[in-house]
Amino acid sequence: MRVIAGSLRHRIIEGCNLETTRETQDRIREAIFNSLNFVHGRVLDLFCGSGAMAIEAYSRGANFIVLNDINIKALDVAKKNINNLNIKNYLAYNLDYKALLKLPLPPFDFIFLDPPYSFNDTFKLLDELNKSSFIKNNTRIIFEMSSKTNLNIPLNYEIIKVKKYGKKQVCFLEVRSLNE
Repeated sequence: MRVIAGSLRHRIIEGCNLETTRETQDRIREAIFNSLNFVHGRVLDLFCGSGAMAIEAYSRGANFIVLNDINIKALDVAKKNINNLNIKNYLAYNLDYKALLKLPLPPFDFIFLDPPYSFNDTFKLLDELNKSSFIKNNTRIIFEMSSKTNLNIPLNYEIIKVKKYGKKQVCFLEVRSLNE
């Protein structure tokens, strides 16, 4: 794998090669970021695997990234990639997503969600985000899931677009009317 664009363009990223993770292919990652047009601010990669999404966001302009994976082997690969690319503005956690969402972190501008395909309760995950300090009005959420998963969202999320890539779909959401 490689970084597609930005300040770290063409740099190599090591994949996890674990049964519990699946890497977002370069062409899909490129399509996702081209759809976003512009990345800035704080970025969370909640189920980070190798960290490729957060690294791509950093390369394209994010100034701080937070990576989390419950699988310590995946997180070790992500941290190795971060260190190899000399990225300094990051935090990395090895927590269940519910535990991470209880941390008192400031809100994020972009949140990448790519839970295991066996996780199919999209509403529950987005509702847990609502209860956290992690979102604010206009936070963009990029949610990768099986194309068979039905997207069920809380009222304060707006679907911007849904793109399908074979067995995967990517849903672009934006937080609206938070705390109203």
